[in-house]
Amino acid sequence: MKKLLYEVSIIRPLVIFLLVVMHSFTMYDGGWPLPDGIRAVPVYAWLVDFISGFRIETIALIAGYVFAYQSIDLDKHYKLSEFAIKKFKRLIIPCILFSICYYFLFLTETYELFSLKFFLRLSSGFGHMWFLPMLFWCFIVLWIVDYYKLYSKIFFFALALVSILPIPTMPLGFSRVFHFAFYCILGYHIYRYKDRILEIRYLKWSCLLFYLILVVINNIVPSGDSFLLNIVHRIIKLCLACSGIFALYLIVSNIIYRYPDYKPKDWIIKSSGLCYGVYIYHQFILKYLYYYTPIPELVGTYLLPWIGLSIALMISVVATSLTLRTKFGRFLIG
Repeated sequence: MKKLLYEVSIIRPLVIFLLVVMHSFTMYDGGWPLPDGIRAVPVYAWLVDFISGFRIETIALIAGYVFAYQSIDLDKHYKLSEFAIKKFKRLIIPCILFSICYYFLFLTETYELFSLKFFLRLSSGFGHMWFLPMLFWCFIVLWIVDYYKLYSKIFFFALALVSILPIPTMPLGFSRVFHFAFYCILGYHIYRYKDRILEIRYLKWSCLLFYLILVVINNIVPSGDSFLLNIVHRIIKLCLACSGIFALYLIVSNIIYRYPDYKPKDWIIKSSGLCYGVYIYHQFILKYLYYYTPIPELVGTYLLPWIGLSIALMISVVATSLTLRTKFGRFLIG
């Protein structure tokens, strides 16, 4: 049995790359404000829509997929306290440290230091660090599901239902758990039933086509403040994420499992080990480039996201590689 899940070695860096691409272009779709002198570009907005339908959910799904592999195939099991401490070190400590850096760089005028609002937001992660405490709680849910063997269809579909409900903001990143726990558990079950799933003919192309159709539908359905419209968009996004995830997973896995001797290139496997750091660093770089340098005015509307993407990828990869050379760096993002 191979020690690495090659499908994960490919999917993880691919999804992180798409995440950096999405953030490089997100200002054109309203995710971030447009820098001074930069205009909206509809084609770039469509690119963001195409990528954003599944990329962050896939990261959560991979967490559940790898957890299932470790539990089922490697027979790795932990006490809840031991597991929680391990994930606290892995996720919460980096979240706090990098969130403090993010605060002093970008948010000092938004939150008063040492105020209750500051600490509540810090507990949920500033900027893109929100994903880390959320993932911590998702791992706790995974442990519970695995330990108590909560495999019933009713429980699974209840998670799907909860994932589309609007949840009020809560500290410690807990409000987003209700959305992402479903994808972690979905990844867990995809690993459990991967052999059956991979046998379904044409499923990958059906999922890809369905995803493309849903991207268009999601842009056609009007937005609004009504509860009904909100739920409709959430259902569409659930179907978007699931179809995009399955299309990506099946395309990659069919290549890997069709050829027993297949192994990804070494640089792909190595890039998988850089993903955590690239996720952490890239948004710092993009935010600084777009809002604190003259680069937007120098390169203009159409070149800006491509320049931002190139610089963010290059610097975040170098920064991650340098960080991992230190003991403390490996503790944070290793």
